[in-house]
Amino acid sequence: MGVSLSYTYARIPIGMATRELQTLAEREYEEVGQKDLDRLNVDWARYGELDAAGKLATFIAKRNGVIVGYAAFIVQTHIHYQDALVAANSAVYAVPEVRAGRVVLKLLRFAEMGLKAQGVQKIYYHVKQTKDFGRLLEHLGYQDVERMYAKVVRRREVA
Repeated sequence: MGVSLSYTYARIPIGMATRELQTLAEREYEEVGQKDLDRLNVDWARYGELDAAGKLATFIAKRNGVIVGYAAFIVQTHIHYQDALVAANSAVYAVPEVRAGRVVLKLLRFAEMGLKAQGVQKIYYHVKQTKDFGRLLEHLGYQDVERMYAKVVRRREVA
């Protein structure tokens, strides 16, 4: 008989799980991070400030009590449409060992429901070319509406 895997989904204050999220962020960085800047250096204090101001929404997936995925969003009014509350995905990640199932799908659906309940009118995701999950987003009803380009114009001097 196989081991039963139990998944749960929740919205949490980011400070509640910073250590676990840091560990997952490091895994995400190693797998898909853009290594053109010096190193991963998450500003957890700033995330906490955004959370305290009601401008951050953090959703997690847990398997048997351990966080295996997250989706974090910056929530604010749109600068071009000041009466529209929007959510821009800051990060989304699930450990490789849970991706074969529907964990990511369920996490993104859960996040969408939570954001909608908060009054968010539009949700934005940025998708890396190296780990393109656009097909999943399209399955959820999202449209590919624009591309993002990046260029490092100055590297920070390392002492």
